[in-house]
Amino acid sequence: MEDLSKLRQKGVALLAAMAWLSTLIIIANSFFAGSGVLPPVMAVALTLYPTMAAMRGAHDGVTRVVLGGTMPLYSAILLFQWTGHPWLIDMHMTFFAMIAMLVVLADWRPVIAGAAVTAVHHLSLNFIEPALIFPGGGAFGRVILHAAVVVVEAAVLVVLAQQLEALLLGQAAARKAGIRLEEETARERAMREAEQQAVVDRVARGLKALAAGDLSSPINTAFPPAFEGLRSDFNLTLESLNHLVGRVAQASDQISNGAREIQTAADDLATRTETQAISVERASRSIRELATSAAVTVSRAREANDTLASSQHRAEEGYTVVEQAMETMGQIERSAGEIGQIVTMIDAIAFQTNLLALNAGVEAARAGDAGKGFAVVASEVRALAQRSADAARDIKALITTSRSEVSDGVELVKNSGKVLQMVMEDVTSIGALVSDITVAAEGNAKELAHMREAFGDIDRSTQQNAAMVEESNAALRLLANETGGLTSAVECFKARPHQSSWQKAA
Repeated sequence: MEDLSKLRQKGVALLAAMAWLSTLIIIANSFFAGSGVLPPVMAVALTLYPTMAAMRGAHDGVTRVVLGGTMPLYSAILLFQWTGHPWLIDMHMTFFAMIAMLVVLADWRPVIAGAAVTAVHHLSLNFIEPALIFPGGGAFGRVILHAAVVVVEAAVLVVLAQQLEALLLGQAAARKAGIRLEEETARERAMREAEQQAVVDRVARGLKALAAGDLSSPINTAFPPAFEGLRSDFNLTLESLNHLVGRVAQASDQISNGAREIQTAADDLATRTETQAISVERASRSIRELATSAAVTVSRAREANDTLASSQHRAEEGYTVVEQAMETMGQIERSAGEIGQIVTMIDAIAFQTNLLALNAGVEAARAGDAGKGFAVVASEVRALAQRSADAARDIKALITTSRSEVSDGVELVKNSGKVLQMVMEDVTSIGALVSDITVAAEGNAKELAHMREAFGDIDRSTQQNAAMVEESNAALRLLANETGGLTSAVECFKARPHQSSWQKAA
């Protein structure tokens, strides 16, 4: 309702301002229309009531109805002021504007009052003084038309004013309902705050006791229905904590005993692991030395194998040379035989030459003095043949001796070839054995290398296991200390004296 009053009060002030604006317009028109001072005086007199109402802040029903009937009169003054002027017919639109402005009062009665004043003005003057309404005289049809338009406008404005008034009244009612709701909410909030404060105080005392380790003080006082679940949850929490503390104490004892046993076993395991690590380290070192020795053996076996291969190659080359020498000695033996045959033929030639020389000497003797020169030649030829025979015998003797020696050399070379062949076969066998030894040594070296790597992995794993055992031992010591601290922390709680469910279960 307050909003509607403020709106109507502002509407009265706005209509007063429009009244003064209309008055100023009428005063200004007096200089052009030539209607004298009567229209301005009428306008000023007509403006006194709206001005006084606005100054007093009046917005009651009478004031609104009076303003509704007053505003169209300014349009009537304008018609009077412009009587006989062509614009007279245009001034009728100001009636519609004045009636439309009455909606700011959010009341349908001023609209009806303004429409009624307009209708009375048009109908009365149409018969009394038509020239004051329409140029050229009265026109009842125009009056009816204007009245219809005014009625339609007034109907629309009445509906609009009613809706505006209903809207403002609805807002006022909603605001009052909101205020009542807020007041009721405030009272309910205060009541609930008091209940909440009481609940908070009781829960705070319970939590304070709980913080001090007292688990034997449940909340027995009933809470308001909205907070009864909180009390039940608190008591259940307290019961659960009693159960938990008992279980923790029992578990702490068991963990402490188990930790001590595990720590003892871990100490023994650490000692055994350390001893095993030392043994593995020694075995790993021995394996590494064996692997190094095997690698050296493989290297030397490879060198021996290479040397035997070289010796075998040289023996094969020597056997080839001996074969070539045997073949050469055979060729020499054959050449010596052929030379012997040639020497025998030379000996036969020398014998024949000697016979021929003898025959020639005989024939020269027969010839006497004529044959003396020929006899000398025959004697020389005979001597030459004798020397050739002697040389042939000497060569034959030498060749016989050479053939004997060559035969012996050939036999020796054959024996040397047989011996070299046997040596080559032995070298080949030894080379095969050395190759087998080399392959076996390489396999042993690889196996030892694998064993060295395996022992290295075992050594590292053993060292890691030893480190893990040490860490586990340290963790067990820490666990034992923490278990002791947990036991001490649990002992500070004060549980209920009666036997709880977890104690029964224990």
